[in-house]
Amino acid sequence: MPGYFAKTEQHRRLVLKALLWITMIGGLFFSVVNLMHDNWLLAGLEIGYAGVSLYLLTIIDKTSNLQLLTAIYLLPFFSIMIVALAQTTTSFAVFAWIQTIPIICYLLLGLRLGMYGSILFVGIGLFVFSRRFSSDEILQNVEIIANLGLASLAVMIFAHIYERSRILNEKRLTEQATTDALTGLPNRLKLAEVFERERAHALRNGTPLSLVFIDIDHFKQINDRFGHEVGDRALAHFAKVLAQRLRINDLFCRLGGEEFAVLLSGSKTAQARDIAESLRERLAAKPLVVDDSTLHMTLSAGVACFGVDGQSLDELMQAADRRTYAAKRAGRNRVITQENMAPALD
Repeated sequence: MPGYFAKTEQHRRLVLKALLWITMIGGLFFSVVNLMHDNWLLAGLEIGYAGVSLYLLTIIDKTSNLQLLTAIYLLPFFSIMIVALAQTTTSFAVFAWIQTIPIICYLLLGLRLGMYGSILFVGIGLFVFSRRFSSDEILQNVEIIANLGLASLAVMIFAHIYERSRILNEKRLTEQATTDALTGLPNRLKLAEVFERERAHALRNGTPLSLVFIDIDHFKQINDRFGHEVGDRALAHFAKVLAQRLRINDLFCRLGGEEFAVLLSGSKTAQARDIAESLRERLAAKPLVVDDSTLHMTLSAGVACFGVDGQSLDELMQAADRRTYAAKRAGRNRVITQENMAPALD
């Protein structure tokens, strides 16, 4: 799902950009505070990290390797937190920054890496805190660590639930946007998305790729005779019957109205023609029963081949559409390829 992954990366890029601004401003502010407390080590780290944040801000919109940029941001960020927590001159309030670790990890790293990063750095933070702020009373130590540990766990659980819900919602919305509601088939948007992937594969490996454009014959007459409700049933029946005949790696789409397309990866023109013929025969053998009537359906199809008829989806669609129109002119219920195009027009 390239569209989904692109949205996820855009989301993480925006989150990282916001965090860079916060850490740059915060780093400069707390470096001044630490200089006033003569904590030169921590002040130097914060000034240096503010500079790194500024540099990352200048390249974040240009970089294609967001994961590397995220790592460059997170490792020093969490390390400075731990150093600040271990410093004897810093206050108890520094631990508040540890509570942000789960949120930042999940927002930037996703579910799995976010969980691992949260457990690792929160665990280190709790250990350092317990070593620095331990008292002579064991019960008091246990109470403090238990409270902080449970608070950190709660934040991590909430961050995990949020990120999981966000991912599921994005996937659901992406699927809805790329699926035809009536037939359940992928739509034109999904076809364009998958075509780009298959096109890259075909160019890289020299494998064939074909497109079949399909139009239901006399569909307007079905609507006029039986009504639009039966027309919708006919479209759903058409989609179901043809989908059963296709291979698992073939993409069967509804383009709109009574127009459909099948993207056939690894198929040359002859193979695509044979598949289209099998679809035509399958449809003719599986009529739709409407009350006491039998509704026979046929299709006209045109085949286009990647490279021969063009290299873009629009070029293949135009070539296949022309041949579908030729099939209709030749009497319908047939498949036209480049080889039998001329006789069909006679």
